[in-house]
Amino acid sequence: MVTISKFSYDNPRYLNLLSRRSSIPEEVEITVKEVLKNVKEKGDEALYAYMKKFDKVDIPEIGLFVSDEEFAAAREKVSPEFKESVQKACDNLFKFHKRQLPKGFTEEYENGAVLERKYTPLDSVAVTVPGDKAPLISTLCMNLVPAIVAGVPNIYILTKPQPDGSIDEHLLYVADYLNVRNYYKLSGSQGLAAVAYGTKTVKKVDAITGPGNNYTQMAKKLLFGEVKIDSIAGPSEIAIIADETANPTFIAADMMSQAEHGTGFEASTTFCLSEAQALEIKKEINRLCAENNLVDATKRTFTNYGDIFVVDSIQEAVDAVNQIAPEHTEVLLQDCESVLPRLTTSGAVFVGEYSTEPVGDYFCGTNHILPTCGTARFSSGMSVQEFVRGYSVIRYPENALKENADYIVRLAEAEGLRAHALAVKVRK
Repeated sequence: MVTISKFSYDNPRYLNLLSRRSSIPEEVEITVKEVLKNVKEKGDEALYAYMKKFDKVDIPEIGLFVSDEEFAAAREKVSPEFKESVQKACDNLFKFHKRQLPKGFTEEYENGAVLERKYTPLDSVAVTVPGDKAPLISTLCMNLVPAIVAGVPNIYILTKPQPDGSIDEHLLYVADYLNVRNYYKLSGSQGLAAVAYGTKTVKKVDAITGPGNNYTQMAKKLLFGEVKIDSIAGPSEIAIIADETANPTFIAADMMSQAEHGTGFEASTTFCLSEAQALEIKKEINRLCAENNLVDATKRTFTNYGDIFVVDSIQEAVDAVNQIAPEHTEVLLQDCESVLPRLTTSGAVFVGEYSTEPVGDYFCGTNHILPTCGTARFSSGMSVQEFVRGYSVIRYPENALKENADYIVRLAEAEGLRAHALAVKVRK
């Protein structure tokens, strides 16, 4: 399933990787636009109708919110081992994210002017998390913890319920553990429209974060401006840089970890130094997939974007990875540290053979919501900054204004904004 080839910048498989994008079909955009329009105009009537049409749930019958009884049942259902795992993962997330809190500052000038930079949390955030086919427990943690650290007072969660109204108990336990109990039984573009515009029963929020299918991502894209969004999430990707000391079994398993998402648009790539090593990695992929019943889960991705490139040097691999700008980069080298300063466009970099990518997905404390499809060239992953807003405070006394009035007037008049200049002139 995986393709081995000699690397070059005009290699069709490499160009195929660079051209990979998470494009959303035009018909999805048409549908979502109609949904947003109807929910905005008709509120709950349209919202509940779409939930019944798309997700086969009757909101008046099952209830809009998760109940106290459902949270209590989830606490009973999940295992003690799961509870311990959530606690340890969240402890790590809180420790790392608390260091990200932005600090305000004050700058005082000799003329008496005082300028401040302040930060305040957003008032309300909605987190959308899939819960039917794959309850993304880790993603819920990755969204909630930075919002909590930022101090957001009103956090809402949206998850598609089963037709009987139930939501996976592991998701409910995480929300309950983190004391976020405003849990809507809503999903899709209709759910996001409801929290973006507000309805009689659904609160309007300031921001929407979280993953979802094409309809969810298109809704986020179209709602940007009405609310803040985190990003338009694309399919997962990994690029591995390996020398002859790297363990081929480790590389194979890590490539599989991204390929198993299974849409066929994920990218799983390794750069190594010899064809013999590439063949050994491919052999291990085939063995592990067969032994662990993962052939069907990985074959679409491996066929479309599964590549092992043979490079002439590690520097060539680094340059190629920088052009890909992948979500995840793994460095499996005898000397990892010398490479790190040159890896400049990855969402996250995992260093050494035991820093496997799932460590970041689930546990170590960094955030796994990262830029995809080359957007790591200009954007960053989820952080506390997503949930705060910064603003300035200006205290400019009379003598400071008069001292600098002529400069301000000249700049305003150069722009042709005479009233701006006048606002200063009348105070001279």
